[in-house]
Amino acid sequence: MTPPAVVLATADPTTIRAVSAAFEEEGVPLLVVPPTTYRAAAVASPLGIGLAPHETGLAIGLATGPDVPYVIGDDPRRMGRLAARLAARRPLGVDA
Repeated sequence: MTPPAVVLATADPTTIRAVSAAFEEEGVPLLVVPPTTYRAAAVASPLGIGLAPHETGLAIGLATGPDVPYVIGDDPRRMGRLAARLAARRPLGVDA
């Protein structure tokens, strides 16, 4: 059985590598799917958390709540770390 995972919706290999590294460091499963919106990625995730490219960088979206990004940032590794910590219910850290 596949563990619940956060969904990353992109085809960009650089973004996939950076986000995957952050998730591996945090020990949280990540599923990469074809490009879609951050909200659609979050809805597709059993954890209700998705990442996808956005106008100004990478956006973390939540499946519940308002249809606006939870966080937007231009550093894929940092965004991956934030999403992984959010999924693991860990403190986001001082640089959040």
